[in-house]
Amino acid sequence: MTSKPATDRHKSAVNRERAINNGRAVSNKPAVSNRPVVSSRPAVHKRTLVQLASLVFANSYVLSLLKFCPAPVLNCHACPLAVMACPIGSLQHFIGQRRFPFALVGFFTVIGALVGRMTCGWACPFGFLQDLLFKIRLGRKKLQVKIRHHAWEAARYPVFVGLVLIGAFATGEPLFCKLCPAGGLEAGLPLVAIDPSIRAMAGTLFIVKMAIVLVFIVAAILIKRPFCRFICPLGTIYSPFNKVSYVRLKVDNELCNKCGACRAACPMDIDPYLDADSKGCIKCLECTSCPAIKVKYGTSAE
Repeated sequence: MTSKPATDRHKSAVNRERAINNGRAVSNKPAVSNRPVVSSRPAVHKRTLVQLASLVFANSYVLSLLKFCPAPVLNCHACPLAVMACPIGSLQHFIGQRRFPFALVGFFTVIGALVGRMTCGWACPFGFLQDLLFKIRLGRKKLQVKIRHHAWEAARYPVFVGLVLIGAFATGEPLFCKLCPAGGLEAGLPLVAIDPSIRAMAGTLFIVKMAIVLVFIVAAILIKRPFCRFICPLGTIYSPFNKVSYVRLKVDNELCNKCGACRAACPMDIDPYLDADSKGCIKCLECTSCPAIKVKYGTSAE
């Protein structure tokens, strides 16, 4: 069960304080001063437009000659309209061939050093889908899964090491791709739908993959970005860069009153004021609607 949203509680406290300052009658509850005011979001959010543009471009078959190049986000290369290659699929390809992926390591390092996991928050099509699914209400209460002591966050590492690295090395096959719900939704379903020969070959593996897709669709309706938080191997690669990337966040501890409004806005369901550049942060900048949290660039403290 969830209580009144933190943002509403925050705004109510601010309104009480303003009413007292103006000499109007309010409730007898004590007001707390110096509370930052959370700005309201526009009807069409800027990040949503960027996510939509990224989804359209990544699957528009424009510049399809770039399909040899990995995308900075998780987007299945087997999708009939995909423009670029899946970075995790490319990584497994080289590992399966017992070849060190020098170019990919450099690619991941450059993206991570510049923006950390910001591509997850602004450009990933599968992340965008999860954001949309969580907006579905269906009269049900949403579930809050807090990341405490990195227990939930650590779930991504067995997937990355076991399936992406060891699995690909041992079998020479892209094991993660065979089970990836993003691939099932973006490539598996469309290919089976449009190609009779592929539809005739669909068997147990396809059924298992569709079951995984269904599980994640239901989970994404109830929980904020479950795939990004607990499974995604690309997020696992980018996350160590969050604290050293060029784009970071800074919390003004004097202004922050720990009201929880930032967590209510966070699509990863974390508390930014506890660790603004945590490994779970996708740098979507939703929390910066509170003036206590600012974006900083480079190594400067301000």
